[in-house]
Amino acid sequence: MRTNRKTRRPGVLASPGPPALLLGAVALFAASCGRDSATRGAAEPHGVEVTDSGGLTTVVLGRVENLSAPRLEPSLLHSTRRNDIRLFQVTAAVLLDGGGAALANAGTREVLLLAADGSLNARAGGPGEGPGEFGEITALVKAPGGFLVYDARRGRMNEFTDSGDFVTSWSFGSESRIVDLKPLARGTGGETLAIVGEARRFYPDGVRRDTTPLLMFPRPEGEPDTLALLPAAEWSYHAIPGDGATRQKVGFGRDVVAFGREDRAVVGETGSLDLSVYRADGTRTRRIRGDGGGGEVGAGEASEWKEEQLAGLAGVPPEFVAIIEKVPYNDTFPAFEAAVLGPGETVWIGLHARPGGETRAWLAIGPDGQPNGRTDLPAGARVLAVGADRFAVVQRDELDVEDFRVYAY
Repeated sequence: MRTNRKTRRPGVLASPGPPALLLGAVALFAASCGRDSATRGAAEPHGVEVTDSGGLTTVVLGRVENLSAPRLEPSLLHSTRRNDIRLFQVTAAVLLDGGGAALANAGTREVLLLAADGSLNARAGGPGEGPGEFGEITALVKAPGGFLVYDARRGRMNEFTDSGDFVTSWSFGSESRIVDLKPLARGTGGETLAIVGEARRFYPDGVRRDTTPLLMFPRPEGEPDTLALLPAAEWSYHAIPGDGATRQKVGFGRDVVAFGREDRAVVGETGSLDLSVYRADGTRTRRIRGDGGGGEVGAGEASEWKEEQLAGLAGVPPEFVAIIEKVPYNDTFPAFEAAVLGPGETVWIGLHARPGGETRAWLAIGPDGQPNGRTDLPAGARVLAVGADRFAVVQRDELDVEDFRVYAY
């Protein structure tokens, strides 16, 4: 049985120039870490090596497929579908104090506030230009006593209480708004970690690996510091009739991973299992490394991937279908596909789901650096938040209806 497939219609996109902050950035993402630091913890039951040096915890997992971890058996707490709450393009969520949750319902430009039993408590925001109203919701960040909502269209961060009351708002950068900024984490001193998304220059015809900066704003109105230049998505660029251009992601391509939780964020790139956790002030506190997790792409898997790309293209102009048919693919899988930060610098790592597969394996690395759980979730489910004893996902059914679910584990 195949899982539901959804392919976005290709479109003609503009060709904005690169943000000025990208020019001249020379920071390296993966700094080397010495092996002579003291080992923390005498017992290493899973063969995992954990070391501390100068405030940086390094976790070396070895081969991911050989790790031994207890099976997590998630138990469904509530579901928006079961509670008859209709969703439209959920982009982010945070787990709130007291058992509730806030989720960005970007299609209606509002934040839905759910109670601990999953019932709808309140709605925050809505379309508009006034205080606490949104043009485009792209990020949520948990804050003390509430949450922050980023409006990418207006380059504005909005603060709300846990009950959904608007507090204040501010913009980033004193000279110009940074296109496609995605805030990740905010410290108690107001410093903010952010990454730049996928607003990029087009290079017609060819495959190129994108890059994106990891930024730290010491204060919202100031200019950011570039902490690292991250390898981002692999794109296949194509010229189209009418002097335009379009792009499609390379099959089994590598990409950037960036996920924030409160005052910290985990970042990495999927070409190899190498993740770093940063505080909002730019200090790197943890590095997680591992081997394996990739593997060769078989002929059947490549055909399945191509079929998924072509599904649902009825009515699309032939020139676009021809582009989709020509999009290349890598002959090996990425090492992993997603990473989500939990409390105490817990990191959930989503391994790559094979084309046509119904599940994706998730590996939970605990605060002590040990693999403390492993579970299989539907391949199309996106983990949006992880707490100490619960996690939240959004997934679509065969009719493309979204369902936000919270599980205990």
